[in-house]
Amino acid sequence: MSPVHKWEITVAAGGYYPDLAHNFFGNDIDLGYENDHIGMQFYAYSRHIDELDDPEHVSQRLYSLQLLLNGALRAATGNINSMPIQFLGFSAHEDGGFHSISAQQIEEHPFSRNPRIDQIHTRYENPRQRYPSHLLYLCKHDPDLRDLLFLLGLISTCTTLEKVLTWSTLYKILDSVKHHAKAMGAAIDAFADPEQLSLFTAACNNTSILGIYARHGASENPPPKRVMTDIAEASALIAGMTARFCRSYIAAKHP
Repeated sequence: MSPVHKWEITVAAGGYYPDLAHNFFGNDIDLGYENDHIGMQFYAYSRHIDELDDPEHVSQRLYSLQLLLNGALRAATGNINSMPIQFLGFSAHEDGGFHSISAQQIEEHPFSRNPRIDQIHTRYENPRQRYPSHLLYLCKHDPDLRDLLFLLGLISTCTTLEKVLTWSTLYKILDSVKHHAKAMGAAIDAFADPEQLSLFTAACNNTSILGIYARHGASENPPPKRVMTDIAEASALIAGMTARFCRSYIAAKHP
């Protein structure tokens, strides 16, 4: 346990995690691991929870930070399956008691307001050194970017319920990118194939195609002839679009 931090986070991730831990910079989330006689153990720390005493608040904040972290990783790669990170729980330095992650709601600004967190003393504390950590850093002060990362982080298709909800989440992302692109003077066509987007929206808006997975209820609209009904294909389309948009957005808003 690092004496610098109050809480240690237990992490579940794949074999990519050690490399990610070496290449995720900044002071917002510290990723780490150990490989000893017990085996490979993944953990993390965050200065954004060190100031908290209530385990329920810590749990809620960690859940929100996990969404943003995964959103940043997905926005960096354009792939929703890339490097997912799960915070399983956390323990306190003083008593070592383990707490599971359970959140009743998302904390929409899950960051400490302590200005010392943003002070940079070494290259490893500079989030600009790595794009995913830069995205996470920027979203602290940019609510539009933060909302996009939240939505990307929310995408999951592990259960039937998640698959139902994901179609609507993907459409929210499309709506958001359209809105922010327009404000930048850019067309959505700059970030995704308009024909593919049309196939996606045609399915998403029609219960005769997607049934309860559709984002709209029953209507008299005739079913379209060509649609995109594969959720993996739809997720890849929207994630790729968002990744391209984020790079343009950051170049314009945060040069």
